[in-house]
Amino acid sequence: MNARILPVIATALFALSACGGSSESTATSPSAEASSTTETSAESTGGDVATSTVTITDSRFDQLELRVAPGTTVTFVNTDPFGHTITSAGGSPVEFDSGELGQDETFEFTFDEAGEYAYFCQIHPTMRAVVIVG
Repeated sequence: MNARILPVIATALFALSACGGSSESTATSPSAEASSTTETSAESTGGDVATSTVTITDSRFDQLELRVAPGTTVTFVNTDPFGHTITSAGGSPVEFDSGELGQDETFEFTFDEAGEYAYFCQIHPTMRAVVIVG
């Protein structure tokens, strides 16, 4: 076998194995252990802006359920060496989609309206989580 093809095959197998996991939907049954990393920072207008971060590592969102106040900006960070998306699931109060994020790329979304925003990765549909705004 061509020596240049072996690294490509190994990378593909790693990516496929990382996609595995539970088929249970964490958007409808989020983990009670998830915690919020909400912070408040000063905006240039002098007001406070709530922010929070969700990190993607090992094909998992690090917070399966994130509770935030209306107006909070959530930054999603992909630390995996392969692409992911942050895409709103059906029934979300507002639709959003990051497009494909490469390693160390980020996507920010401000959750202005109260409600439950289930989201998933279109590339790896078993990756699911929810932002609860209220």
